[in-house]
Amino acid sequence: MSESKEQGKVRENLDTWMKAFNAKDLDTLFSLYDPESVYANAEALVMRGVAQIKTWCQEAFKQMQGTLLHVEEVAFQEGNMAQLIGRYYSKPPEGVNEEGPTGRVALVYRKSQDGRWLLLFDMDNVPPDVRPEDFH
Repeated sequence: MSESKEQGKVRENLDTWMKAFNAKDLDTLFSLYDPESVYANAEALVMRGVAQIKTWCQEAFKQMQGTLLHVEEVAFQEGNMAQLIGRYYSKPPEGVNEEGPTGRVALVYRKSQDGRWLLLFDMDNVPPDVRPEDFH
């Protein structure tokens, strides 16, 4: 499947999201979310709306260390909706000998009326086929 200009814009959102997440920059991070966002974390209850997701992130960031990495596996875009599916790994900081968590994530984006692609739905899971060594 060839990449469209719009898929590139969706990937730009994810790239900015990754940088903001790793910097724990909540203002930038949540400027990338659709107001109707839903987050379905593998280890938490479903969260609806930016305020609920942001509150969860604020608490989670207090314990998160290391760097979140992402490798895209599949991309789709049709009209004002797009999806990115990929693997993630929370790489621990230098000196930590324990591997961080891994998983797969499905991200759905919706194009806003002003032309920006915003994160609408984020769902992750912990499948057996994603391992830390995939990221080394």
